[in-house]
Amino acid sequence: MGIDTEESAESAAARPEGAEAGPAFRTVFSAGADLVQALRRVATALTALLASEVRVLRASVAVVFLGSVALVAFSVSLWACAVALIGWAFVKATGSVGFALGLLVVLHLILVTALWLAIKRAIHHATFSATRTELRALGNELRGHVERFQHASAAQEREKPP
Repeated sequence: MGIDTEESAESAAARPEGAEAGPAFRTVFSAGADLVQALRRVATALTALLASEVRVLRASVAVVFLGSVALVAFSVSLWACAVALIGWAFVKATGSVGFALGLLVVLHLILVTALWLAIKRAIHHATFSATRTELRALGNELRGHVERFQHASAAQEREKPP
């Protein structure tokens, strides 16, 4: 009995030589056709998926843009309300509109300065200065190893007898 085919030796000997090639070819051809059909279905599904992703992306871009505009509008509105309330409180506390406006201006200057410094710090950290320094050091170390290798190989070439 064969391991692959599970057939007895007599039935394999009774069959002519070319008879086995036909069913094996049909099996391989059928498997290949099924594979092509499966690949075609996968390609069709992938195309449909990409098309739907493009539609979602188009819809999402508009929603994100409109959401960003709304967020800015609401933020400015909230800022104006907060400044008005703080100004009103300063007017009530000091009894002077001019002094209250002066306090608001000073508070805004402090806020703008703090935001400016925070943005500068964030940009500094976003540039990965420590990573650049480390990469520069690694590059210098690599150049040193390359030069050492070149000098060693040149010295070895000089030592070889012709």
